[in-house]
Amino acid sequence: MRKQDSEGFSVKTGNVTRRGFFGRAATTAGVVSAIASGLAPSVAQAGRPAQARITGKLQVVQMVDWHPDHNAFLKKTITDYAAAQRWDLDLSDISGFIGSTDIYQKLQAQKAANQPVDMIMRDLSARILKFFDLTRDASPVVNKMIQKYGQPNSTPLATHQIDGKWIGVPFYDRTGGYFVREDKFAEVGYTYEDGAFETWDSILEACRAVSNPAEPFYGWGMTVNRSGDGESLVRNAMWAWGGALADPTGQIITLFSPETIDAMTWLADVYLNPANADMLPPGVNAWNDLSNNEAYNAGILGFTSNAGTLYATAKSNGNPVADATRLIQQPLGPFGLRLQSSGPHYHYFMNGSRNFDAAAQLSEYLLSEEAQQQLWRISPGYVVPAYRNLWESPIIQEEKISASFMPVALNDPPFQGLAYRGPLTEAADAVGQENVMTDMMGEIIAGKRVDLAVRDAHLRCVQIYQAFGFRGR
Repeated sequence: MRKQDSEGFSVKTGNVTRRGFFGRAATTAGVVSAIASGLAPSVAQAGRPAQARITGKLQVVQMVDWHPDHNAFLKKTITDYAAAQRWDLDLSDISGFIGSTDIYQKLQAQKAANQPVDMIMRDLSARILKFFDLTRDASPVVNKMIQKYGQPNSTPLATHQIDGKWIGVPFYDRTGGYFVREDKFAEVGYTYEDGAFETWDSILEACRAVSNPAEPFYGWGMTVNRSGDGESLVRNAMWAWGGALADPTGQIITLFSPETIDAMTWLADVYLNPANADMLPPGVNAWNDLSNNEAYNAGILGFTSNAGTLYATAKSNGNPVADATRLIQQPLGPFGLRLQSSGPHYHYFMNGSRNFDAAAQLSEYLLSEEAQQQLWRISPGYVVPAYRNLWESPIIQEEKISASFMPVALNDPPFQGLAYRGPLTEAADAVGQENVMTDMMGEIIAGKRVDLAVRDAHLRCVQIYQAFGFRGR
């Protein structure tokens, strides 16, 4: 999973404005043998002639995942389909598209210049997109998909349908969570069946036991550095101990609480306690979102958190790590609840773009059953259906990681993520965009007292909420 980093606010800098918030700068290829041998969907079998004409070039921005086969498959499929329609295509990846800027800043600038791209394929904040009026109504395409495949999964229903309109088209859902090297843990007497991975405390015990730096092999393969994976870990610890960003109204920040302080104290001890030194990979708290993927697939990690690209890449490459890997649900903390949601990718049609009809036609093609099945095969244990009726496919049910993720993807009611306990809001999404949680943990690791770090993060969140018109306190 990728998140764009951006500069954080200091509590001492005064009020944060909406303009200032999104005006700050944010700081694989390869040939796929499966595609070459004919796994890509046949454009000639798309089932209909071109229905849309384009003005200039069809501009499409593609997300790049940590899975070269997946990226190359999508690039070839989009390119071939555009060529079959005789469309002039401008296909770029998300990193090249945004450069060093925050993506929402980039989209606002394009809209102001009357030069928006036609379609973006990614996971963005629907509420921030709506707040700045950046997207067209995707409902016509989504409604067609619902007629074909049934209702979307829980997360799209909760996050991307606002005021009766769809902000983006659910493209595919993605597995993610905690991955365990079952073979290594079993060697030292810790198994899933015996409950070794049921709670955070039991996982910590198992990670200590399985670690052997001399091999090298490290039990705890997760960072709290400023990154998407780091943000997920800090948030999950907070929820597991009963903490939450907001109150049930979604108006008031509740981060500064005994529960959050307890959670951050426990998590900080993982990294600061000398008793845990052997289970931590060297330099773990300088890791980015790629580091744990690489280390896990190199066979030196026992336990880590990630999107399913970690597994899919191993499986596609014939890496024996894949066969020894299990995806587990969120571990339990003192709060006693598992709070987890999925992270789908979407098609977004940008407001003011010139080729909506062609972009919608491409979206429908990529959502054809043939194209979807090839994605499931190219990305086993990572890409799963975004619509409920597709989950019964043998391709999904016979893949252990994909099938195990079905309860999360169809969870009802869906978990609200960072906005919990309140409703989903653009303010909560903005807190996530600003990496507040990992910045808080970074201060603690650097020596700041836990309660003071939580308090200051709380005040920072209040500023962000108030910038969006919420009470904050």
